[in-house]
Amino acid sequence: MMNKLFSGLCRRLWPVLAVALALGLAAGSAAAEGIAWSDLNSQQQQVLSPMKDRWDSLPPQRQERLSKGAAKWAAMTPEQRAKARERLARYKKLSPEEKELVKQRMREFRELPPEQRKALRERWQKLTPEQRAKFVARWKSMSPEQRERIIHRRMERKQRAQRPR
Repeated sequence: MMNKLFSGLCRRLWPVLAVALALGLAAGSAAAEGIAWSDLNSQQQQVLSPMKDRWDSLPPQRQERLSKGAAKWAAMTPEQRAKARERLARYKKLSPEEKELVKQRMREFRELPPEQRKALRERWQKLTPEQRAKFVARWKSMSPEQRERIIHRRMERKQRAQRPR
C-alpha cells in the first residue's frame, strides 16, 4: 500500500519539483529590507542582469527567491540547466488550470514534514530513468476522472491515518 501511495505521489510531484528547482521557489523567508543589488555575487548579478533596473522595486521576498534561484542556477552543470530550461518551457505551455494544479502540489509537498519530503526525494532519486518514465507515461495516459479518483483515494487514506485509534 505504501508503495502505491509513493508511486502516485511521485507521478504527481515530479513536474512540480523540477519547476521549483528551475525557478528557485523553495526559498525561505526574506529579510524585511530586501537585498541590495551590490550584495549579490557576480554570478547572481549575471543571471539576474535583465532585472537590474527594477531590482530595487521588487518585494524583498521576491528578491530573496530570485537570489537563491540564481545561485542554484550558477551552480548547475550545463546538462542540468538544459533540463531546467526544458521543464520551464513545458510549464509555460500548461493551461492556467494546470499551472495552478502544479502550484497546489508544490504547496502540498512543502507542507509535508521534512522527513517525508526527504524520504520521497530519496526514493524518487533511486528510481531508474525507465521507472520514472513509466510513472510519467502512466499518469499522462489516465483520464482526468482516473487522476481525480487517485487523488481522492490518497486524501481518504491520509484522513484515516490521521484519526486517533
